[in-house]
Amino acid sequence: MVVGWTLGLLAVLFLGYSVLPNIFTRVLQWGVIRHLEPTPAIALTFDDGPDATYTPRLLDVLSEYKIPATFFVIAQKAIENPDIVERMIREGHQVEVHGFTHALVPMLGPSTTLKQIAGSARQLKQHFGLQTHFYRPTWGLLNLASLIYTMARKSHRLVTWSIMVGDWRVVPHDGLLERIERELHPGAIVVLHDSDSSFGAERGAPNQVIALIPPLAELVRKQGYEFCLLEGRL
Repeated sequence: MVVGWTLGLLAVLFLGYSVLPNIFTRVLQWGVIRHLEPTPAIALTFDDGPDATYTPRLLDVLSEYKIPATFFVIAQKAIENPDIVERMIREGHQVEVHGFTHALVPMLGPSTTLKQIAGSARQLKQHFGLQTHFYRPTWGLLNLASLIYTMARKSHRLVTWSIMVGDWRVVPHDGLLERIERELHPGAIVVLHDSDSSFGAERGAPNQVIALIPPLAELVRKQGYEFCLLEGRL
């Protein structure tokens, strides 16, 4: 009897702490930003970097096509690759918080969760002088601590996306382009990935993301949109 009640209580606590916050944000869209303010622009965002193999090549093509982007970085990787982050900043891109490591947030306790958000922000400020404003949780998954923090503090607003195309798998870039074209809309926030080191990512997948940028630039501009940063558009 006691064991049954204990297991039931643990299930309720897990539901409230790790499951319900994701229902609120993903289904009810409560407390989360998924679109820009109404505008003929889209925000191109990249998660999971910086990556020494892929991110410099991505920055090359973004520079060639004059595309500003927002990078949600893993702080530990940023500290390990300072030259790449400094280049992002120097070339006019926006750098925001994706966590200190690529952890599964619903499984983290409150203290560790705050380190993933506030601790990462402090590290980015300490190492690069960055004042970050937005947080995108890894895999887009939250727990109650991260939801309360982002809603109460307002220092790091919660941002996810309106277009995701499964680019962490090795998919031909024209297939990725078709998916984006089907879903493209004013104020879209597009999420792509510039690393293949996170759990579930297929090796080499960012090569297709890099190849995607030139035709994506043509598509977006042909449809009358511009690329923009998140800053000042939310």
